[in-house]
Amino acid sequence: MDLKKRAEEAVDKIGEITGSELSAGQRKAIDKLVEDLVIEAMRECAAKYGHAAAACCSEDEDMAHKIAREVENTQNALIANLGSLR
Repeated sequence: MDLKKRAEEAVDKIGEITGSELSAGQRKAIDKLVEDLVIEAMRECAAKYGHAAAACCSEDEDMAHKIAREVENTQNALIANLGSLR
């Protein structure tokens, strides 16, 4: 399931919890909040696991760099995916 669909489901569930129909402005604000929170969580994970990869591969710097590049590529893809929510 892609992020856009998950974000839309989250907004729908928030509407159900509040018991009211959300306006377009409210939906947009919630989408932005979800996007910002996912990006923040993703960056924290990338930082945390980037250090773990460096520690794990300290003797093989080439492998550590490959892992770091893969994490960065994945992070960039996620940010692009989240950008499509707008």
